[in-house]
Amino acid sequence: MNRKPLVGVVVGIFAVIILVVSILPGSDFLKNIVPKDVELPGSLSTISSEIKPLGIQLSDISVLSVSEKETTLEFEFDVSNPNNKPILLEMISFNIFENDIKVGYGEIGERLSGQYTSSNYYTVLSDSSLMVHDKVTIKNTGNNPEFWLTLQQGTPEWRIKGEAFYSTTSAFSGLADSVVFDFTK
Repeated sequence: MNRKPLVGVVVGIFAVIILVVSILPGSDFLKNIVPKDVELPGSLSTISSEIKPLGIQLSDISVLSVSEKETTLEFEFDVSNPNNKPILLEMISFNIFENDIKVGYGEIGERLSGQYTSSNYYTVLSDSSLMVHDKVTIKNTGNNPEFWLTLQQGTPEWRIKGEAFYSTTSAFSGLADSVVFDFTK
């Protein structure tokens, strides 16, 4: 029996396995070989480039309504993507402070966990920006009468502290990160 074809098949299988492992997006193999700033085909550019953080800006805070029982605020964030590939904005989570006292919190989107079962996220296209907004209702517990007076007078001093969570759209790379922000308005 001739063993040469069997040895050839085994060597071929090992070569394919090594090739696949070396070019997977999570592998550092190509990152060490391919020089930076080289134009690569689409799938290889995902492997060799790093993800830059999203830019988050607080565009606007609007007081939509104020009553003795509750207030409704609207927050608008400008999210910019400096990368050359689309990025998933999973969630923006933020705390709302007025005069350095926490008065509420808000969330836009939903963190991806496990499988891609939720569609409550935003795709920020490459080299572009996206406006996302949300309404937050704050109940009057009676613990902060100064806050309600400030709202009624229209002179709140806002501070918004939070974190934006994002990831790549590639199922293989698993690159996820976040950016922390702190705004006054």
